[in-house]
Amino acid sequence: MKTLVEYARCTPFIVCAHRGASGVAPENTISALQAALDSGAMMIELDVQTTSDGALVVFHDEQLDRTTNGHGFIRQCTLDDVQALDAGSWFSSQFKDEHIPLLAEALQLVRGRAYVNIEMKPLIASEESARIIYAIVQTVVDCQMRDYVVFASFDHHALLFIKSIDPHLSTIALNVPYDERLPHDVVRTCHADAYGCSLEELSRERVEDCKSHHIPIGVYTVNSIVELEYALKMGVQGVVSNYPDAIMSHYRSRKK
Repeated sequence: MKTLVEYARCTPFIVCAHRGASGVAPENTISALQAALDSGAMMIELDVQTTSDGALVVFHDEQLDRTTNGHGFIRQCTLDDVQALDAGSWFSSQFKDEHIPLLAEALQLVRGRAYVNIEMKPLIASEESARIIYAIVQTVVDCQMRDYVVFASFDHHALLFIKSIDPHLSTIALNVPYDERLPHDVVRTCHADAYGCSLEELSRERVEDCKSHHIPIGVYTVNSIVELEYALKMGVQGVVSNYPDAIMSHYRSRKK
């Protein structure tokens, strides 16, 4: 498997599964990750939260209520508490008792089969935040995924900190809503390797700016064929989708 940098150089377009294949399985679970792998998606995006005892788990929200049968802040629960929760029934009874996976568990499942996009949640600048970021990076290294992972964030200070840990780590600067700066300016200030924005924020000006500065650009969240065709027409290099199977299928068909 090529490193992510090598792959990006020789691949015109990347489909990234949003929280796994979150349109067909409960987000950020092993089932969603497996469905994304089965779809043939080149990359899988996931989110990381921490428990009260410092475990790194794959989960989006700060609170448990939306996607589990638990309540309250995940950071106030131990790993044992979190892994005892049902993280699948909210989506469908088919996924009853689906658990919240450890970051290392998710990386081990995906390793050698797809690239990983870890979205770093905005953090208040503190020693604790620095420890969390360092622990996430260290887990990636320990799982032998250093060259196969990209870190994306709206928190550009977090991206700068990641680069300070290891300048060879790949990062994506996500456009902060209502930030009207051109992509090259956003990327320059945090030393990112690529730029991402919402489909609604995508514009010809942003795409042309990325092209003129040799910056890869991706968009989220592309869930229909109409949206995919629009993104492709605009000239983006990647899309994030809840339905990677449908997006991959259409993308393959248009190449024939």
